[in-house]
Amino acid sequence: MLLQKIIRTVFGLLGVLAPRLGGRLAYKLFFKPFRLKSHLKDLELKQAARQYELKTDSGKRFHFWVWGEGPAVILAHGWSSKGLHYRNFIPELNQRGFSVVIPDFPGHVASEGKSTNVLEFKECLIKIISSLDTEVHTLVGHSLGAMACILLLSDNEVKVNKLVVHNSAVYSDTIMTRFMEQINGNARIEKHLRDLLLKRFNQSFEYYSTIKRIKEVESMPEVLVVGDEDDIEVPVNEAKELAEATSGELLITQGLGHNNGIKDKDVVRRVAEFIA
Repeated sequence: MLLQKIIRTVFGLLGVLAPRLGGRLAYKLFFKPFRLKSHLKDLELKQAARQYELKTDSGKRFHFWVWGEGPAVILAHGWSSKGLHYRNFIPELNQRGFSVVIPDFPGHVASEGKSTNVLEFKECLIKIISSLDTEVHTLVGHSLGAMACILLLSDNEVKVNKLVVHNSAVYSDTIMTRFMEQINGNARIEKHLRDLLLKRFNQSFEYYSTIKRIKEVESMPEVLVVGDEDDIEVPVNEAKELAEATSGELLITQGLGHNNGIKDKDVVRRVAEFIA
């Protein structure tokens, strides 16, 4: 893409000539997801659901939808994604007696905001859970959505029976390294970016290593970790490490990459069987 080439060229120059400025620009990009649109299948599914709107503490309106009745399964999408990438889960879980809850987080699809972060994802999950009139049986998260689920559970204020983690980095350095690769940033830009993140959130970026955070969960749910041999975003070994750390089940696929596992009908069926 032309925009990606421009970004990589600009950061390549800034890394040499003005790394501090490069760090500030990287900081802005770090919180800006690419916004996907709903297509016809999404709109039809949403019309068949119960739709709700909530606000974050900063005032951003975000939406979530509920299909079916019964204990809730909340499915949290990843960065620059959308909730209805989980569309194949709806009939599989409804027929097993679960209601399916799917949000679009701020900055995604039609929810408000030009920027967001994993802590805002987590905040949205808390607000959704508080608004439901049924128990939350399972949290399912893909990529950054899974990180938000783990951070939520590590606060030990919400308990669930089961947790499903799809293609999610368990080391913060994996996220940072991949971001730097995408923008063509160097070590000098990365240092300034990390300094800005520390200043804003008052904690080092290492805090977001979920392999550590999940060990803080006092009532560990049953865990299923899904990874793919061909995921270029998250090494499959990280899925294996998380499964080992949680004594969880492990599902390793091939050829589905980072995003397609949550759409694959066989994976969906196997995850639904685990939840049920």
